[in-house]
Amino acid sequence: MLELRTTRRALVGLAVAPWMTRAVRAAEAAQAAPFSFERLIERTRELALRPYQPPREVPEWQTALSADAWRKLRLKPEWLIWADSPGYRVRPYPCGWVYRHPVQLFLVEDGVARPRLATPEQFELGELAARATPGEDLGVAGFTVLFPLTVADQFEPLLTFLGASYFRAIGRGTNPGAGARGLTLDTGLGRPEEFPAFREFYLVRPQQPFDPLTLYALLDSPRVAGAYRFEVVVREQTRIDVDVNLFFRAPVEQVGVAPLSAMFQFGPHDRAGVDDVRPAVHDVEGLAMWTAAGELLWRPVANPSELRLSVLVDENPRGFGLFQRSRDFRAFEDLDGRFETKPNLWVVPRGTWGKGSVRLIEVPSQDERRDNIVAFWTPASPVVAGQELRFAYALIWSLAPPIELSVGRTRVTRIGAVPGSAARRIIIEFERPAGAPSASEITARVGVANGRLGPVSVRDHPLVPAWRVSFDVEPTGAGPVEMRCLLLAGERPVSETWIYRLDKT
Repeated sequence: MLELRTTRRALVGLAVAPWMTRAVRAAEAAQAAPFSFERLIERTRELALRPYQPPREVPEWQTALSADAWRKLRLKPEWLIWADSPGYRVRPYPCGWVYRHPVQLFLVEDGVARPRLATPEQFELGELAARATPGEDLGVAGFTVLFPLTVADQFEPLLTFLGASYFRAIGRGTNPGAGARGLTLDTGLGRPEEFPAFREFYLVRPQQPFDPLTLYALLDSPRVAGAYRFEVVVREQTRIDVDVNLFFRAPVEQVGVAPLSAMFQFGPHDRAGVDDVRPAVHDVEGLAMWTAAGELLWRPVANPSELRLSVLVDENPRGFGLFQRSRDFRAFEDLDGRFETKPNLWVVPRGTWGKGSVRLIEVPSQDERRDNIVAFWTPASPVVAGQELRFAYALIWSLAPPIELSVGRTRVTRIGAVPGSAARRIIIEFERPAGAPSASEITARVGVANGRLGPVSVRDHPLVPAWRVSFDVEPTGAGPVEMRCLLLAGERPVSETWIYRLDKT
């Protein structure tokens, strides 16, 4: 039976692949070339010594496609890459709609890279079939890696690379939420940013179906070229180890390394002007950071009235990320968005990163379909032309917290008006770990800059194991109020450090 099924698959392939497709395959084979990461790094270094060459654009009939028309260009199942694998399978996307610039997709086997083209025969084109010439290269826009994440033989999207240097993964039990980028340049500085883009991808089929998946990419833009290696490991968490080699053609004021992006519309601490039946709408609710000194920071994110930048300075941080801590459906009441299942996304630096800062960009937005929260690491010194930078880190997508805290983490932040006053009332609830002291033995160390602090109260929550901290803050200057709160038993921290920026309204 196995031999018969294989024969039928071959017959199906012949049925959808006329002589023109065989010619395309012959052209693909003719372009085969030796490949290694070292070769890619060296070629990228040489590329950065030459002037930037913009990528080609696909024909007008493709760029004129609507979003719905492009989504109908679905790959036929028999054209999946590694379609016979019980582990990873890959589904390429053709160019069209906003995806105007094709990437080059290569399959690497035995150290040789062979290109994979996207031809009309591979896709369900529907009414668009008459516009495409048989055998022509439609261009690959990107791809999705499929994997039986939940049930054997039921393949679901695990990881997608699509558009510029954006990519997004999920962990077991999660739905798509926070994503990543290969690199950012001058993001959030009040002027147009440059968007580096992956131009080439190299996929290596694992020797065993469930071994880690390795892929490589070449990134290019007017001021930088980069060589990337990604190693994907799927367990309860999805972990991607990233190795980055960057070569700069021109100076860059702010390089964003390991950039993350997500959506935040509103929540308990930020509901200004909101008229919505849902209690909250967000993919993530805060930025977490683990400093080199061992301090755990939590910064709730917001949807501000104007673009704002926050800078957390450190040297060799232990990690940072965008977290979704609310796991109760009742916190969102959205049957379609299912925001309680959005993943945490955590960055683990590998090696020495030196001095720099984690930067948080919050962008005003009224569209929950678009990311408006960005976080990344940037080196302390601006980059100069001819400079080379190397970074290594891991990205972890997970439902459960990616790091276990021995102290109380922030459970919720609530902010509202104080009747008859210009002050704002702040309520912070910290989870109380098992065996931790009661509120009567706890003190709250609260710091406020550019504001007047009222009395601070710490109480035990009557319904859940948590401490509730409350205080009022009245702005005293024209700028934002910066706040910090840490709970102590004596001099021993029993909570993470909560920080927040309160803009004057």
